[in-house]
Amino acid sequence: MNLFRLIIFAFLTTYLTAFNGGPISEKVMKKAERKYGGLVVSRFIDYNAMLLQAEHFSLHQKLKVVNDFFNKVPYKSDKKNWKRDDYWATPLEFLARYKGDSEDYVIAKYFALETMGVDTTKLYFTYVNSKKFKRAHMVLSYFPSPDADPFILDNIKPKLLNASDRGDLTPIYNFNPSEPSSDEKQVTTHKNWEKLHKRVKRNKL
Repeated sequence: MNLFRLIIFAFLTTYLTAFNGGPISEKVMKKAERKYGGLVVSRFIDYNAMLLQAEHFSLHQKLKVVNDFFNKVPYKSDKKNWKRDDYWATPLEFLARYKGDSEDYVIAKYFALETMGVDTTKLYFTYVNSKKFKRAHMVLSYFPSPDADPFILDNIKPKLLNASDRGDLTPIYNFNPSEPSSDEKQVTTHKNWEKLHKRVKRNKL
């Protein structure tokens, strides 16, 4: 076993009880390899290496490295990818298929940052309209404080920027999984989240 794989193995052993968003266990890698082929394993190893690399990063560095890592995945609509109008993929599904739409980028980034210890009460799924593409879109927003100008993690414009620098996006509403809401739109989003969360806990591939 080479040094790199030895380090990754030690990292996995340390975090065997970690949340299903990552790091990804050897057992899950083997299951994914049987279903998707060998390339998926290298993606999962790269993901675990990114988590290990960022372990002692500053908050801003963590946001950037996660944003950059997942933005390498090619975009594909749910209709073409899943033959459905709307499907929230687990991070494992997203990396295994290596394609997804805006929700999939947001979900994967959310769970990766949670694994890194970032406070998820400050992370919001933000529905916006993209002026450039003239369609609905989702980004992940990090609010340092409730009234702060949030950082936007986005796959359309990959550079990590503040919301005030994103004139190409028109915000619609924010959603945080830990905050219950009676708003009709957010109730629907919560239902999507609950279904997703169950599949994440099962390591759905």
